[in-house]
Amino acid sequence: MYKTLVVLALCFSGLAQAQTPRPSSQEVWNDLFAKREGREYQFNKFLAETVKGKQPGKALDVGMGQGRNSLFLAALGWEVTGFDISDVGVRQAKETAQKRGLKLDAQVGDVDKFDYGKQRWDLVVGMYMHEYLTRNAKKIVDSLKPGGMLVIEGIHRDIDKDSLRGERYGHRTNELPKVFGQLRIRYYEDTVAPADWEKSGGKPVPIVRMIAVKEPVAKKSR
Repeated sequence: MYKTLVVLALCFSGLAQAQTPRPSSQEVWNDLFAKREGREYQFNKFLAETVKGKQPGKALDVGMGQGRNSLFLAALGWEVTGFDISDVGVRQAKETAQKRGLKLDAQVGDVDKFDYGKQRWDLVVGMYMHEYLTRNAKKIVDSLKPGGMLVIEGIHRDIDKDSLRGERYGHRTNELPKVFGQLRIRYYEDTVAPADWEKSGGKPVPIVRMIAVKEPVAKKSR
Protein backbone atom coordinates (compact mmCIF):
# COMPACT_ATOMS: atom_id res chain seq x y z
CA MET A 1 0.00 0.00 0.00
CA TYR A 2 2.82 2.40 0.93
CA LYS A 3 4.67 1.69 -2.32
CA THR A 4 1.48 2.28 -4.27
CA LEU A 5 1.00 5.66 -2.63
CA VAL A 6 4.61 6.63 -3.36
CA VAL A 7 4.25 5.69 -7.01
CA LEU A 8 1.00 7.63 -7.30
CA ALA A 9 2.61 10.67 -5.63
CA LEU A 10 5.53 10.55 -8.06
CA CYS A 11 3.15 10.24 -11.02
CA PHE A 12 1.09 13.22 -9.90
CA SER A 13 4.28 15.21 -9.25
CA GLY A 14 5.56 14.44 -12.74
CA LEU A 15 2.18 15.30 -14.25
CA ALA A 16 2.14 18.64 -12.40
CA GLN A 17 5.63 19.45 -13.67
CA ALA A 18 4.68 18.48 -17.21
CA GLN A 19 1.65 20.77 -17.06
CA THR A 20 3.67 23.72 -15.74
CA PRO A 21 4.19 26.03 -18.72
CA ARG A 22 7.80 26.69 -19.67
CA PRO A 23 8.82 30.35 -19.59
CA SER A 24 9.03 32.06 -22.96
CA SER A 25 12.34 33.22 -24.44
CA GLN A 26 11.40 36.77 -23.60
CA GLU A 27 10.72 35.86 -19.97
CA VAL A 28 14.01 33.99 -19.67
CA TRP A 29 16.09 36.85 -21.05
CA ASN A 30 14.11 39.48 -19.16
CA ASP A 31 14.92 37.66 -15.93
CA LEU A 32 18.61 37.41 -16.82
CA PHE A 33 18.98 41.07 -17.81
CA ALA A 34 16.99 42.21 -14.77
CA LYS A 35 19.57 40.45 -12.59
CA ARG A 36 22.32 42.27 -14.50
CA GLU A 37 20.74 45.68 -13.86
CA GLY A 38 23.42 48.32 -13.31
CA ARG A 39 26.28 46.14 -14.54
CA GLU A 40 28.16 47.03 -17.71
CA TYR A 41 29.80 44.50 -20.02
CA GLN A 42 32.78 44.91 -22.33
CA PHE A 43 32.21 45.03 -26.06
CA ASN A 44 33.34 42.08 -28.15
CA LYS A 45 37.08 42.23 -28.89
CA PHE A 46 36.81 40.39 -32.22
CA LEU A 47 34.25 42.93 -33.40
CA ALA A 48 36.46 45.79 -32.23
CA GLU A 49 39.44 44.48 -34.19
CA THR A 50 37.30 43.88 -37.28
CA VAL A 51 35.88 47.42 -37.51
CA LYS A 52 39.11 49.18 -36.54
CA GLY A 53 39.81 51.85 -39.16
CA LYS A 54 36.56 51.17 -41.05
CA GLN A 55 34.44 54.04 -42.29
CA PRO A 56 31.29 54.05 -40.10
CA GLY A 57 28.00 53.36 -41.85
CA LYS A 58 24.69 51.73 -40.98
CA ALA A 59 24.98 48.76 -38.62
CA LEU A 60 22.54 46.13 -37.36
CA ASP A 61 23.15 44.29 -34.07
CA VAL A 62 21.14 41.05 -34.05
CA GLY A 63 20.20 40.07 -30.51
CA MET A 64 21.70 43.18 -28.95
CA GLY A 65 20.95 42.20 -25.34
CA GLN A 66 21.90 45.11 -23.09
CA GLY A 67 23.58 46.80 -26.05
CA ARG A 68 27.27 46.42 -25.27
CA ASN A 69 28.26 46.08 -28.95
CA SER A 70 25.65 48.52 -30.24
CA LEU A 71 26.88 51.17 -27.83
CA PHE A 72 30.49 50.51 -28.80
CA LEU A 73 29.70 50.98 -32.51
CA ALA A 74 27.60 54.06 -31.85
CA ALA A 75 30.52 55.62 -29.97
CA LEU A 76 32.65 55.11 -33.11
CA GLY A 77 30.13 56.98 -35.23
CA TRP A 78 28.13 54.10 -36.66
CA GLU A 79 24.40 54.59 -37.22
CA VAL A 80 23.26 51.61 -35.17
CA THR A 81 20.00 49.70 -35.02
CA GLY A 82 19.84 46.90 -32.49
CA PHE A 83 17.03 44.58 -31.53
CA ASP A 84 16.37 41.89 -28.97
CA ILE A 85 13.48 39.74 -27.75
CA SER A 86 14.02 41.14 -24.24
CA ASP A 87 12.28 44.45 -23.58
CA VAL A 88 14.29 44.68 -20.34
CA GLY A 89 17.59 44.46 -22.22
CA VAL A 90 16.43 46.98 -24.83
CA ARG A 91 15.34 49.39 -22.11
CA GLN A 92 18.73 49.11 -20.42
CA ALA A 93 20.49 49.74 -23.75
CA LYS A 94 18.40 52.86 -24.37
CA GLU A 95 19.09 54.19 -20.88
CA THR A 96 22.84 53.64 -21.23
CA ALA A 97 22.86 55.31 -24.65
CA GLN A 98 21.09 58.34 -23.18
CA LYS A 99 23.57 58.54 -20.29
CA ARG A 100 26.50 58.42 -22.72
CA GLY A 101 24.94 60.85 -25.17
CA LEU A 102 24.87 58.27 -27.97
CA LYS A 103 22.35 57.86 -30.76
CA LEU A 104 20.96 54.33 -30.81
CA ASP A 105 17.85 52.84 -32.39
CA ALA A 106 17.06 50.00 -29.95
CA GLN A 107 13.99 47.90 -30.71
CA VAL A 108 12.16 44.96 -29.18
CA GLY A 109 11.98 42.32 -31.89
CA ASP A 110 11.92 38.60 -32.64
CA VAL A 111 14.90 37.44 -34.70
CA ASP A 112 12.64 35.36 -36.94
CA LYS A 113 10.11 38.15 -37.54
CA PHE A 114 12.35 41.22 -37.68
CA ASP A 115 12.33 43.18 -40.95
CA TYR A 116 15.99 43.07 -41.98
CA GLY A 117 15.30 44.94 -45.21
CA LYS A 118 17.10 44.75 -48.55
CA GLN A 119 20.62 46.11 -49.09
CA ARG A 120 20.22 48.20 -45.95
CA TRP A 121 23.28 47.59 -43.78
CA ASP A 122 27.01 48.20 -44.11
CA LEU A 123 27.58 45.93 -41.13
CA VAL A 124 25.59 43.15 -39.49
CA VAL A 125 26.76 41.83 -36.12
CA GLY A 126 25.71 38.46 -34.68
CA MET A 127 27.37 37.59 -31.38
CA TYR A 128 26.47 34.29 -29.71
CA MET A 129 23.17 34.05 -31.56
CA HIS A 130 23.94 30.61 -33.03
CA GLU A 131 20.98 28.95 -34.81
CA TYR A 132 19.03 32.21 -34.76
CA LEU A 133 21.54 33.52 -37.30
CA THR A 134 21.84 30.45 -39.51
CA ARG A 135 18.10 29.95 -39.92
CA ASN A 136 17.77 33.58 -41.00
CA ALA A 137 20.85 33.51 -43.24
CA LYS A 138 19.05 34.50 -46.46
CA LYS A 139 17.40 37.50 -44.80
CA ILE A 140 20.75 38.62 -43.40
CA VAL A 141 22.58 38.21 -46.72
CA ASP A 142 19.85 40.11 -48.57
CA SER A 143 19.94 42.91 -45.98
CA LEU A 144 23.63 43.67 -46.57
CA LYS A 145 24.60 46.40 -48.98
CA PRO A 146 27.12 45.50 -51.68
CA GLY A 147 30.43 45.61 -49.84
CA GLY A 148 28.61 45.14 -46.53
CA MET A 149 30.21 42.98 -43.85
CA LEU A 150 28.89 40.25 -41.55
CA VAL A 151 30.73 39.58 -38.27
CA ILE A 152 29.93 36.50 -36.19
CA GLU A 153 31.34 34.94 -33.06
CA GLY A 154 29.81 31.99 -31.21
CA ILE A 155 30.20 28.68 -29.46
CA HIS A 156 31.05 25.51 -31.39
CA ARG A 157 28.30 22.93 -30.97
CA ASP A 158 30.77 20.16 -30.07
CA ILE A 159 31.64 21.92 -26.85
CA ASP A 160 33.02 19.91 -23.90
CA LYS A 161 29.96 18.97 -21.84
CA ASP A 162 31.74 19.72 -18.57
CA SER A 163 32.51 23.31 -19.52
CA LEU A 164 28.94 24.58 -19.90
CA ARG A 165 26.85 22.13 -17.91
CA GLY A 166 26.31 19.73 -20.77
CA GLU A 167 24.21 22.04 -22.92
CA ARG A 168 24.11 21.38 -26.65
CA TYR A 169 23.86 24.41 -28.86
CA GLY A 170 26.04 26.51 -31.13
CA HIS A 171 27.51 26.29 -34.62
CA ARG A 172 28.43 22.98 -36.20
CA THR A 173 31.81 22.35 -37.83
CA ASN A 174 32.24 24.57 -40.93
CA GLU A 175 28.55 25.45 -40.75
CA LEU A 176 28.93 29.20 -41.07
CA PRO A 177 30.93 29.26 -44.34
CA LYS A 178 28.38 26.86 -45.85
CA VAL A 179 25.25 28.66 -44.69
CA PHE A 180 26.62 32.06 -45.70
CA GLY A 181 28.24 30.74 -48.88
CA GLN A 182 26.70 33.54 -50.95
CA LEU A 183 29.13 35.89 -49.24
CA ARG A 184 32.88 36.08 -49.65
CA ILE A 185 34.39 34.50 -46.53
CA ARG A 186 37.24 36.79 -45.60
CA TYR A 187 38.11 35.09 -42.32
CA TYR A 188 37.01 31.91 -40.53
CA GLU A 189 38.45 30.57 -37.29
CA ASP A 190 37.66 27.42 -35.33
CA THR A 191 39.64 27.64 -32.12
CA VAL A 192 39.66 27.30 -28.34
CA ALA A 193 39.60 30.54 -26.41
CA PRO A 194 37.87 32.26 -23.48
CA ALA A 195 34.29 32.85 -24.57
CA ASP A 196 33.05 36.40 -24.72
CA TRP A 197 30.02 35.25 -22.83
CA GLU A 198 29.37 35.31 -19.10
CA LYS A 199 28.10 31.74 -18.74
CA SER A 200 31.45 30.27 -19.76
CA GLY A 201 33.05 31.77 -16.68
CA GLY A 202 35.97 32.96 -18.80
CA LYS A 203 37.17 29.40 -19.36
CA PRO A 204 38.64 28.41 -22.76
CA VAL A 205 35.90 26.80 -24.86
CA PRO A 206 35.48 25.89 -28.56
CA ILE A 207 34.79 29.14 -30.42
CA VAL A 208 34.09 29.96 -34.06
CA ARG A 209 34.52 33.38 -35.65
CA MET A 210 33.75 34.60 -39.14
CA ILE A 211 34.01 37.74 -41.26
CA ALA A 212 32.15 37.67 -44.56
CA VAL A 213 31.55 40.35 -47.19
CA LYS A 214 28.84 40.80 -49.78
CA GLU A 215 30.69 41.45 -53.00
CA PRO A 216 29.45 44.22 -55.28
CA VAL A 217 27.61 43.04 -58.37
CA ALA A 218 29.97 43.15 -61.32
CA LYS A 219 28.97 45.59 -64.01
CA LYS A 220 28.20 44.04 -67.37
CA SER A 221 30.55 45.07 -70.13
CA ARG A 222 29.01 46.52 -73.24
